[in-house]
Amino acid sequence: MDILLIDFINNYLFNDDFDKSNEMVNFKNKHLKTTLDKQVATKQILVFAENLKGESSAVIKEIFYGYGLYDFLIQDLTNKAWFRKARALNVAYQLALNLPSSLVDSLINAKNKDVRQQAFFYFLHRSTDNPLGFLDKVTTPLTLWEQIHIENGLKSYEGETPDFSNWINHELISVRVFSMKMIADYNQYEHTPILLEFLNHKEHEIRLQAIISLRKMEAPEMIPTLIKKFSRESIQIKQEIFKTIGRIGHVEDLKCLAPYIQQEDTVLKVEYLKIARHFNPRISAEKIDEFRNITL
Repeated sequence: MDILLIDFINNYLFNDDFDKSNEMVNFKNKHLKTTLDKQVATKQILVFAENLKGESSAVIKEIFYGYGLYDFLIQDLTNKAWFRKARALNVAYQLALNLPSSLVDSLINAKNKDVRQQAFFYFLHRSTDNPLGFLDKVTTPLTLWEQIHIENGLKSYEGETPDFSNWINHELISVRVFSMKMIADYNQYEHTPILLEFLNHKEHEIRLQAIISLRKMEAPEMIPTLIKKFSRESIQIKQEIFKTIGRIGHVEDLKCLAPYIQQEDTVLKVEYLKIARHFNPRISAEKIDEFRNITL
């Protein structure tokens, strides 16, 4: 079957004497009768599409439609099997096919993570002006891997960079965290005031990401707030505060934290000494038990 497909596609692309319309009908009626036949044909078309650009790429789509594979793809999208939905979405964005928005929208919050991911990819690749518009319709928390895949998908997006603050107040914490991370990654400094407000947010994940994003954006104006809140924060956030002071703070900022570290807080004592050594490499390891009295 693969050989027949390759021969047909090559003739369709490069043989000027090839009777395209009649040969298309003949091939479809003779060789594309079963689900497996159509799956094999789709796979082969994807191989050609990956290696051809410009006008030839458009011809590959013409063959896809001529084979009746678009209707087959729609059938997969409405099939109960999750892997058929995922496969159809993957084919659609690789071949730059337009799908009924209602069908794809219904898969944004699919139970299966692979289907959700492929739906995200479809919107990322097909959008011309709002690649993250699908986030407005997301009601299922984004997993870490989904956030990573969306981030990677954005790197190949050729349009204008989205304003990530559009999702800073999303109902899902995972979407907020993602938007905060992207604000820092894409240097959208105009949103620094919003991130500063989030240092006092009631949700731990929001406060944590606010610190990480502001540190990446080198916003020292957050340090007084971090010092003030240090004693009430979790170990994880306290560690991020140490990292922040080591990166964009001063020795006096570090000294302000010493009174809030208990003798039994071994992890924090080590973090303190690590940053103290950053400011003054001459500090000895023995000083860890005297960290409150360290002279920097």
